[in-house]
This record gives sequence, C-alpha cells and structure tokens, in this order.
Amino acid sequence: MEILNPNSNISKITYPYFIWVIDDFLKDEVIERISHNWPESDNSAWHKGHNYINGKVNILERGMRGISKLELMPEKISEIAKNLHSEKFTEQLGHLLEIKDLIPDKAMRWSGMRTMLPNSFQLIHSDARFSPESSLRKELTVLFYTQPLFNEKSHTGQLEVWDDNMKKCIHKISPKYNRAIIFLNSDTSYHGVPEVNFERRSFTFSILKNAMATKRSKALFVARPTDSKDVREQGFNRSIIKDANI
Repeated sequence: MEILNPNSNISKITYPYFIWVIDDFLKDEVIERISHNWPESDNSAWHKGHNYINGKVNILERGMRGISKLELMPEKISEIAKNLHSEKFTEQLGHLLEIKDLIPDKAMRWSGMRTMLPNSFQLIHSDARFSPESSLRKELTVLFYTQPLFNEKSHTGQLEVWDDNMKKCIHKISPKYNRAIIFLNSDTSYHGVPEVNFERRSFTFSILKNAMATKRSKALFVARPTDSKDVREQGFNRSIIKDANI
C-alpha cells in the first residue's frame, strides 16, 4: 500500500536542530482511515503510562493516552502502522528527507497512537537515544496529527521547540490535520507540549540508524526557567525507570 502523499508540502527548520514540517503528509484516504477509526478516549485499549515515578505523582505528564500494541489498535490503523515500520516506507522517507541508511524500528519501542485530553500536558524533554532491542541509535522522531479540527485562534497544543540551554522556546508548531513533524534526535533536541485545551490526536514512531549514541532508552525531561527543581529531579528518575507493561 502506498501511503505517502506525493504532493505534500515540506519545509525545514535548521535551528536549534533539524525539523521537517510536512503538510498533507499521507494520502487523503489513508489519513481519513486513521481518523475515522480512532477510538474514543474512554476506550479500554488506551494506556495511561506512568502515573507515579518512584512513588511520587508524575508531574511531567498528565492526561495522556496511548495505544502501542498492534493487536490493540483498530485493524485498519494497525495495517497502516505496519506499513509505517516497513523498509519500503523508511526508504521513501529517507529519500524525501535526503538522509541515507535509515532503519525501521521493528520493535516499535516508541511507536503508537497518542491522545492528549483537554488540560493535559507533556513537559519539555529530549527523546530516547538508544534501542535496547536492536542496539541502534534513535535517529528520527516522526509524528503526525489525526484530529480533523484544529482552531489556530482558540486551541492550544502546539509542539514547543526549545534551545540547547533550555533558556527559550524557539518555535511553536501547530498540530494541524495530516501534518507531520519529523526531527533529528540528539541529547538536546528539546521539545514538549506544555498546554492542551482540546482532544489532540497523533501517531508517532521512530526511525533508527547504525551509529553511536548515548545509551538512554527513555526520554529525559528537563526544566524550563519557570519550572520547579522537582521537574529536573523527577525527569532524571523517569529516564531510568523500568519499562511499563503497556
């Protein structure tokens, strides 16, 4: 199944790290299939991640839902998810971004459907760097938005991109329908979604590369200038927490 839209519109951000913003990312019939089969937020298939970290209430994330296992996804979405993790799709995306030697994440460690409920948030962090299953580097994070409606004037839920020193937010990218955001991972590719006031839906997955990386398989949350010291402390503890059975 061909799912990439050949008529997509791509722009590239180079600072503070490489980010590609692709509008009309998937073919219309593909994104519609995902959107129309998206489960309601109270569906039992959704997991809620880590509610507690070392016995303390998680202050880094709230109101987030995820479905990561193919067998729990609606069948029409799981079929597309398999395609997103194929060698063919990875090669096509590498050609589009002009990046060679990309490898799909067959273990789907950081992949799946994501819903953020109203009043939810995910504080600023850099993504995992290393896949324990393959011993490969997490090279790219890919996410695209599946909710049909986003109102630029009334909705929050923009992806914030912060500088290497965590002093300033450099970009805010809106979660528009069928928009993909792809960014190059590093230890300081800081990003997050600190405020959401509507039901924000996305699908995320990773692409790997055979290269050296920090051996961290979890996200590392960091503090903004206005955050308490507890964010930094809990962020480190979350980066070394054991896998949840989700």
